[in-house]
Amino acid sequence: MEIKQWLSETSHRRITDQEIADILKVTRKTANKRLNEGLPTDDLLALCQEFGINRTLALVELGHVPYQDVLDFLDSDGALVSTAEDGELAIELARRLNPATRANELDELAARRAGAPVSGSSASLSDDDDGVVREFDYSPGEYAADSSPNEQEEREKRGEDLID
Repeated sequence: MEIKQWLSETSHRRITDQEIADILKVTRKTANKRLNEGLPTDDLLALCQEFGINRTLALVELGHVPYQDVLDFLDSDGALVSTAEDGELAIELARRLNPATRANELDELAARRAGAPVSGSSASLSDDDDGVVREFDYSPGEYAADSSPNEQEEREKRGEDLID
């Protein structure tokens, strides 16, 4: 496909040789010659920047960079935000927001930065912590999460039906 046509279709507007020449700061004849002989990559990137076109898309679609090279460079098995399913995005967002799911990654990253070996999970436990979860032994009214009234008691006082 002709580069000028691709730029027009991708930017959803008509693009003229003079407009390309003005962006590249060359004469219209020089711009036309470059378009016909194959636009240099730096010129293509400048045009994409000016027209609001994704530069990576241009490099791939116009044959400057193989698609597989872009996928190999990307994280998450090449999944793009624009093409990922909503569920995939939600799971990835939840994983990123929950530090517990990334504990090993964070430990490894910190160790690499410090140049120290990564220790096992048991190394982070103190000597008096055996890891066993025990019953909460406080009385019910001693530590309340909030001071709101007990809804069940309020319904009984009003004589409401207790079964919803």
